[in-house]
Amino acid sequence: MKRLFGVALGIIAALGGFVDIGELVFNSQSGALFGYRTLWAIVIGVVVSIVLAELSGRVAIVAHKANFDLVRERYPRWLSTTTLVAGLGVCLITLSAELGGLGLLLHYVLGWNEGFFTLVGLLIIVASSLLLSFNTIERLFGYLGLGLVVYVIALLHHGPAWHEIGRSFLPSGGGPQYWYFVVGMIAAAVMPYEIYFYSSGAIEEKWTTKDLSVNRANSGLGFPLGGLIAASLTIVAAQQLMPLGLTPDSLATTLQQALHELGPIGFYAAVVGAFAAIAGATIDSAFSCGYALAQHQGWPWGETKGIRGAPRWYMTMLAAAAIGFAIVQTRVQPVQLTEYAVIASALAMPLSFYPIVRVSQDREVMGEHASGVVARPMAWLSYAVICAVAIAGPILMLVTHLGALK
Repeated sequence: MKRLFGVALGIIAALGGFVDIGELVFNSQSGALFGYRTLWAIVIGVVVSIVLAELSGRVAIVAHKANFDLVRERYPRWLSTTTLVAGLGVCLITLSAELGGLGLLLHYVLGWNEGFFTLVGLLIIVASSLLLSFNTIERLFGYLGLGLVVYVIALLHHGPAWHEIGRSFLPSGGGPQYWYFVVGMIAAAVMPYEIYFYSSGAIEEKWTTKDLSVNRANSGLGFPLGGLIAASLTIVAAQQLMPLGLTPDSLATTLQQALHELGPIGFYAAVVGAFAAIAGATIDSAFSCGYALAQHQGWPWGETKGIRGAPRWYMTMLAAAAIGFAIVQTRVQPVQLTEYAVIASALAMPLSFYPIVRVSQDREVMGEHASGVVARPMAWLSYAVICAVAIAGPILMLVTHLGALK
């Protein structure tokens, strides 16, 4: 039963990584602009996420090393510090965007002041982080996030064009705007905070080699679920918005698609799922700020140690939440902020993930659990993908002016 519940870690990591404020709008924009043609990018993102999550979980279980433990030990000081700054920067930008997304969502549903609801979102996140156990957090937000499955139901209810959808899983050509969305969708699926949270969570839950099967289930089942929901957002937008020539620029438009297709029940399921997914991603980001700094500095970390046992980890997490709230108060648009976070994450990914790839193949550290003849090439192929994204992402962001949606 413990191992069955352990799969919840993969679900919240998948929903937080694939479906947050950025994906809820970004994937809908892609469907409205290009129809089904970017779906193949989601498949690549899913595969890379599965590989990296499995590697990071396996290393955490066998070597008892989380992501930034490896960064500290495997890099020279200047490079480990650079990786830390990049990772913290991406996590803070992401946290700000998600927190702003919570305010937008509550404002849209309840109609009161957006700034007030951003503060409410902050209090919910802080209270959850301080009062709820790690297991409760992952299960509560992970399972409530399954409300987003309503978009899978919506695409089936509409009557999908299976032949066209099938063809979309092969790459097709396009201009800079098309490739901006392709690169962004891959990068959004492999956000660094997702792996920071996942590898640290495996240690928090005290997984042993007996839990390697749970790790495989998390990566092999949870992440594809997130990918399915992300693909459904794109398909539903292609079905509803593309024929009308509409491009969504807000979270409200995405939620209205569920209302249009399935009525009030579908709408409120989408609202609950979106709230849980965005809140889960916010907590992931806050935790990951604490994990990254504490592991890099060699401080005690983790919720299981309590505030007295890991005071600097808790203070880092709370400070990150406060900084995120301060950024939102500048009135920057959460959706735009998330797009910056996605592209910025592309620069942090190669530095963050290289130690995981190398250690997973080190037989002196991993013993019989080192990567084999299948896992090795998959790991390097996945690493090559994130390096390509790291190069292409910033270039396309400048060339297209964030997709030229303004």
